[in-house]
Amino acid sequence: MRTQPLRRRKTRSLGTLLAASLALTFIPPVTESLTTKAQADTADRPKVTQSADGLTLSVPGTKNTPGYSVAIATDELALTTERSGKTVLDTAGGDTGGLRFRSDEKWEHATAVTDWTWQSGVLTLTTDTTLDGATVQARLTPEADRYQLDWDVEGGNPDQLGLAYDLSSAGHWYGHGEAETPQGGPGVNQPWPLDAGEVDHETFGPASYNMIDPFWYTSKSTGLRVDTGDVMDVALNKGKDGLGTFTIESPDTYKATVFVESTPLEVYRDYIGIVGKPTKSDATYEQYAKPLWNSWAQFYTKIDQEKLLDYATDLSDNGLDGHTIQLDDKWESNYGNLTWDPKTFPDPKGLSKKIHDMGFDFGIWVTLWINLDSDNYQYAVDNGYLLMDAKDTNKPCEVTWWNGQAGIIDLANPEAKAWYEGNLKKLMDTYDIDGLKFDTRFFDEKCAPREGHQATDYQKLGTELADEFDLQGAGIRVHWNQTAHEAGFVTRQVDKGTGWDSLRASATQNLAISTIGYPFVESDMIGGSGGQPAPTKDVLVRWAQSASLMPLMYASTSPVDTNDTTTGQKVDYDQETVDLYREAIETHEKLAPYIWDQVQSTLKTGDPIMRPLFFDFPKDKASYTVTDEWMLGPAVLAAPKLSTGATRSVHLPPGTWYDVNQGTVIRGPKTLKGYAAPLGVTPAFVNLKAKGAAKAIKALKRDDAPAASVLISPDAPSTDAGTPFEVTTEVTNWGTRTLKNATAALDLPDGWTAKATGPTTAQSLKNGATLTTTWTVTPADDARWGSHDLTGTVIYTGYDGSQKVSDTVPAQVKAAPGSVQEPYLTADTTSGGAQYAQSGDQFAIWASGQDLSGWKDEKGVIYRDDAAGEKATVQAQLVSQDSASPVGKAGIALANDLTAPEKGGYAVLVMTESYGLEFMTDSDGDGKLDTWAGGGSTYHPAHLKLTRDGATYTAYASKDGETWSQVGTAQVPSATGTGDAGMVASAANVNYPGENIEAVFSGFSVTS
Repeated sequence: MRTQPLRRRKTRSLGTLLAASLALTFIPPVTESLTTKAQADTADRPKVTQSADGLTLSVPGTKNTPGYSVAIATDELALTTERSGKTVLDTAGGDTGGLRFRSDEKWEHATAVTDWTWQSGVLTLTTDTTLDGATVQARLTPEADRYQLDWDVEGGNPDQLGLAYDLSSAGHWYGHGEAETPQGGPGVNQPWPLDAGEVDHETFGPASYNMIDPFWYTSKSTGLRVDTGDVMDVALNKGKDGLGTFTIESPDTYKATVFVESTPLEVYRDYIGIVGKPTKSDATYEQYAKPLWNSWAQFYTKIDQEKLLDYATDLSDNGLDGHTIQLDDKWESNYGNLTWDPKTFPDPKGLSKKIHDMGFDFGIWVTLWINLDSDNYQYAVDNGYLLMDAKDTNKPCEVTWWNGQAGIIDLANPEAKAWYEGNLKKLMDTYDIDGLKFDTRFFDEKCAPREGHQATDYQKLGTELADEFDLQGAGIRVHWNQTAHEAGFVTRQVDKGTGWDSLRASATQNLAISTIGYPFVESDMIGGSGGQPAPTKDVLVRWAQSASLMPLMYASTSPVDTNDTTTGQKVDYDQETVDLYREAIETHEKLAPYIWDQVQSTLKTGDPIMRPLFFDFPKDKASYTVTDEWMLGPAVLAAPKLSTGATRSVHLPPGTWYDVNQGTVIRGPKTLKGYAAPLGVTPAFVNLKAKGAAKAIKALKRDDAPAASVLISPDAPSTDAGTPFEVTTEVTNWGTRTLKNATAALDLPDGWTAKATGPTTAQSLKNGATLTTTWTVTPADDARWGSHDLTGTVIYTGYDGSQKVSDTVPAQVKAAPGSVQEPYLTADTTSGGAQYAQSGDQFAIWASGQDLSGWKDEKGVIYRDDAAGEKATVQAQLVSQDSASPVGKAGIALANDLTAPEKGGYAVLVMTESYGLEFMTDSDGDGKLDTWAGGGSTYHPAHLKLTRDGATYTAYASKDGETWSQVGTAQVPSATGTGDAGMVASAANVNYPGENIEAVFSGFSVTS
């Protein structure tokens, strides 16, 4: 409904403003303060402007923040967040609506803005809605890097409020934590990014067993935090609808924060600044270094004392190291009794001693849930130790779980907590139990919080209880509140299946959990634990390899043998399984010093240890959709094989990477297709420029990889022909033994020279030592423009004889503006200033120009006059092009007169900077290019060819000059007689004023 036109109190009406064609700006008084982390950096303040389309809230950038604006459509309320003039987050439109609410089981939403005020740094909007008698009042409070969005519904008796966004407006979406999905998540599925799959999470709340937080962030560096203690219904791309809906099951004020930053990592840090970062690590160094062995997936509930001892003995005898043997479910006489089952565990004291004698700690599984038929249940009821029912607070709350019906100890009752805690400590003291694995939840929505408490308090109470015990690297599943974030618990995932899908989900789920503020992550038990058939050999080994490159290892299924819970049959693995699993454990243990460094760093910064590639490389677009790689700290890129087969593709972001398996140096960005990853190989790469690189290489380098590497820097030197420049070679010994007679050298193109200005030989090179040599390299006076390989080599003597390794970088010889020689001519249809150069059969053009297309024909040209007859072929190699505009164009052209295209016969074949080929012709002789063919990806060098057969023009392109693909063919009726042929370039800078293009060509030819 609409009741009145938009107005701003104490100002002229909108109609008056529009009639006068004015834009008013309202700035808060100078005395107002804007509370931001960067306020001192600028005297500018947020402002609100009004236009015909609505309102704009603008927040200026600072040296630490990019600035942003929120465009508010007032005819139908929509909030469009923009940064640098580009949309980075947009509310949903249409029947969905951005600010939506449910009333009488029907969804309604805010519509026209009827009133607004900008006062004391708060923009308040009042809107009509689709429901008669209901209005929405929304308040936007801007800060430098975020804005608070609070809103209420007045009238209409709503029972749920929600925000809805167009997912694509913000790029890709991440965060959330363990996601419930139609494809089986979180157990066997975790989409990454979230919008790549479907999320349908109807009970998204603080009491959930899932590790979740109401925080999401995007590839466009925006983020959303919903501040609530109520249950939410969250959906992202549900039914492939392209929407994100974030609904709170409450009519209370909807409170949200929208973050606007320059990188996703900064958004994450903003969120951590609100909810807190770990103040300590719950796990010890040893618990990071060695696996925890838990009995669950090995036996499930079919466990007894003899089986557990055999399990521990097999692990010990096969050198499968670990810090703890942890006895999971089904050791109690009944759930909640906290007493041993005498039939299955006749001598728990003796069991504990034998496990300790093997060098393991001993731990057990516990829960706060007391089954109704247990001895302790009635005692707890009689003493008021249990949570009460939400609907009838005169009776205990009864909940259903995987082991029956139970009550839950009320941790908000000090006497109940003391009773439970006392029972635990007595049990541990009596049987020499070192630590505990807490399972199940501390609260359930069916229960009522104790008077004076809220549901969210129980996460905090559970955190405080667990923090009194050694959790043995199994951590605890608490979330949603500041206490959980600050406690520094290890986070174990929800139970996974035993197949490849679950292995892949274990990787993406760790990325989701760690980037909502829980950095000490581990996968679910290696091999899975979801009651499915035992994992195959390959799944078990690949899972162990993957876990070895995570912060902690959480193990259960023994690589010696296990039990298939679906058949009851024993499963024996072969010796290779044992050996490869042991190698994974040893790799992780060697990596532990590096991992421990990351733990200490996280305690300072809050940054996750295991994180997506784009946290470290935000400008690397390909990183945003990589699902099976991650950074482990700043130096290690983990790319384990998470599927069948023996090869995989590996994406390396920008940087200099050391391949720990092959001992080679690779420069990114680069995709390694078909990378060899047989079962015994775990692909991993070390960023040589990152902190901790040497420690990581020492841990991960394979023994059979070359001991030394050579690295040339800079990565891509450039110079003019005949002009000297410097490069440096660094020869580093990554092996464990001293190398002898290491000699560095440079392999150069013909006619080039190099002179070393430092030592080129080291008689001995100790572990970790580097031989650094600076070289002055001089290209030949007639060196061709373009890329030339410089190869640094080192020959050394190691323990297995003489070896040679190398590294190659492209050295660019630049073209310099000059002139062209006869018979070549030049023309400039830009605003002026085009420059040209020629060296033998090489040519270069520097030009501006708004575009080279139908609406604008602005270009620099090198051409031959009257060189192309009625049957002609024009051909050239486009060696390189460089323009700020992604549609900057360079290529070849034909025309009756290239200086006057309106004379007819005009056609061009160009490569764009980013969007592939374009073949354009003038079909009606008016000098305007009005037909188009092309597309694909951009590549260089690009071999381009235009043929003319009378009025028929055909375009071809090739990557090697031998195999040609037709781009298109067109009729150009105005082509007559002999015409011009040449090379063209246009900056296409209409959206990049003042920017030029540089294009380099070679091998231009015209045949008639």
